[in-house]
Amino acid sequence: MDAPDGSSERKTFTFLAGIAALGLTLAVGVNFAIASLAPPRVPLPNTSIFDPDLRGAVANYPDAVREMRTVFTTTTPQGTRTVTNCADYLKLLDQGVRSLVADPTDAHSAYGNCPLLFVLRQAREPATYLAPLSQLARTVAERLDATTLDDSLRPFPVSDRPRARFARNRFTVDEKRLRISVPDGNWSMTILASGSFSGDGLEDVAVRIEQGKARHYTILTPMPNGSLGAVSPESLALTSNMPVRLR
Repeated sequence: MDAPDGSSERKTFTFLAGIAALGLTLAVGVNFAIASLAPPRVPLPNTSIFDPDLRGAVANYPDAVREMRTVFTTTTPQGTRTVTNCADYLKLLDQGVRSLVADPTDAHSAYGNCPLLFVLRQAREPATYLAPLSQLARTVAERLDATTLDDSLRPFPVSDRPRARFARNRFTVDEKRLRISVPDGNWSMTILASGSFSGDGLEDVAVRIEQGKARHYTILTPMPNGSLGAVSPESLALTSNMPVRLR
């Protein structure tokens, strides 16, 4: 019987090992290229949260989400629930509850900034900015697509024509206070923070709209046409597993 050809086996092994090494090199190269193209995952610096109350809440996140707020009860498909803090409130959203019927009826307005806290907690420093900070408020006023705001939150009537916007000269812009308002003072929008909230590396802004005694929080995010469209903090907060955010 002929002896095994050791030289042939070694050649085969060397050939297969070479293919494996080449495949590994290509895989590493592709992963490196993808990683280099992805937006950097740099945590949002505290200086990007302009509102001092929000900045303090995010810095003390575990305590802030469990801080006692106005207590209310609400009816859900799972039964009656009692809400005492932001953690309770976000758990309701995580369970699919979108429309809260609260007792007392206006109690859940005290929880309006809870989803925003979660969004800011997960935010990252953007790779692309809208404008220098000294021009941010004016840029927001110029690029705001008012048609993406709820009707009740619009400062002026907006035409139904596509991409209709408010007349720029009807806004008063305070760059120092990051505040946009209408001349009669009945409506204002204050920029609370900026960062990449949706994970695409573009700068979004978190704003508070005040109309009379009502307060509403929303996110303005860059749209494909260059405008800034309104997105609810709730929708961004629910794009990932909520229980992870609560820890």
